[in-house]
Amino acid sequence: MDKNKQLTYGLGGLGVLLGGLGVFLITEKGREIVGSLARHLERAPESIEQLANATQAELDRIQQTLNQIAERLQAVS
Repeated sequence: MDKNKQLTYGLGGLGVLLGGLGVFLITEKGREIVGSLARHLERAPESIEQLANATQAELDRIQQTLNQIAERLQAVS
């Protein structure tokens, strides 16, 4: 397949994709979904921070447990 046909098919596919996206955004359900997505993205930083804090607490607990195991192994040696 030559370059011109590849470009034509590529642009045609892009046109279909963008057209479908446009139709999706015109519908009421599409706007509803995009609005819901935007609301969820607004809360994302809080959720990520909560996850990071919980992960850090768990890592601290694991580190404490490993330190206790190391102390016991040194006491036995």
